[in-house]
Amino acid sequence: MSKTILLVSGAAPPIIDGVGHYTARLLETLRAARPGWRWVWLTRKARWFHRPIASFRGVRIVRPAHGWYGAAPWLAGRVVRWVRPDLLHIQEQTHSFYETDAAIRIAHSARCPVVTTLHEFHGELPSCRHTVALVERSAAVITNDGRTGRRCAEATGREPDAIWWSPSNVPPLEGASRPRTKPGLVTTFGHINALKALDAVFAGLVQLNHRRPGVRWQLIGPVPAPRERYTELLRSPWVEFAGPWPDLYDMRLRRALAETHVMLLPFLDGATTRRGTLQAAWAFGLPVVTTAPELTEDAIVPEWNCLLVEPRDAVAWAGAVERILTDPALEARLRAGSAETARKYSWNQLASLHLSLYDRLLGASA
Repeated sequence: MSKTILLVSGAAPPIIDGVGHYTARLLETLRAARPGWRWVWLTRKARWFHRPIASFRGVRIVRPAHGWYGAAPWLAGRVVRWVRPDLLHIQEQTHSFYETDAAIRIAHSARCPVVTTLHEFHGELPSCRHTVALVERSAAVITNDGRTGRRCAEATGREPDAIWWSPSNVPPLEGASRPRTKPGLVTTFGHINALKALDAVFAGLVQLNHRRPGVRWQLIGPVPAPRERYTELLRSPWVEFAGPWPDLYDMRLRRALAETHVMLLPFLDGATTRRGTLQAAWAFGLPVVTTAPELTEDAIVPEWNCLLVEPRDAVAWAGAVERILTDPALEARLRAGSAETARKYSWNQLASLHLSLYDRLLGASA
């Protein structure tokens, strides 16, 4: 029997937002797995003049407002009543909803089971009370890494029903379409901001370039204002800002990732399976240097699918990159580990888990 599933996110492409891109890929995969079901996406407009109803890769997308203030949550609730879903699934990321109560108000407008995926949990923010209320309203709660699950349990007293992951939002290039690796090209992918130890990476690569001239650093992602913080990077002839690309299917982006020799992901708060950029590096089969997760994660295996360094240790960044550039066996092992991890934590696997959960909840509510 056909079912109507309504997914909700605070943003959607072309807005550069990891959760929005995640929702797009999830819907695409779910629709392919269950083509007989009706899939609808509720989100906001990227521009005020965008049409309120459109189609995104075959999925109906409803955008009643440009933001989440004022009447926007009420309008979104009216959409829920109009769509009449059998199940409502909210992708919760408080910044995507402008730290408002929009998500919980949308949940309260539903007359069906509510599933919530917590992409982050910001217990330090006043808006955390809205996330807590959303968890209490939900029939099932998913987190996409163990740290978010722990924070949820500490703040709400409820353990998540499932701890899953966020696969790569960028489709890898395969076979003849994949370009050759550019020797010495290291890449950092994602938002360029103070949450990453970019200064330490830069200092380490300066040291490495003295020993091994020819190393180049490619940064792909939006740079926040003020750009003056990155003046030294911008002036370095071996550093290139190559993004951002709002369209993650853009062949220029995919080629830039495929040509990468080493991926550097200097998270100050550690790598986790919710990091779409880490998953992208694995999906492209790249050697990865990153930082240790706050909690142990089975997917992150040092010396197999990544090398781990202290985030602010410039010498360690230089040493890890040099190891990969000079040790073909290590490079091959890391590439194989990345590819194997990506297969295990794929969109198809994640969609299968979602459909099993939906079936269980829909059966219970029948």
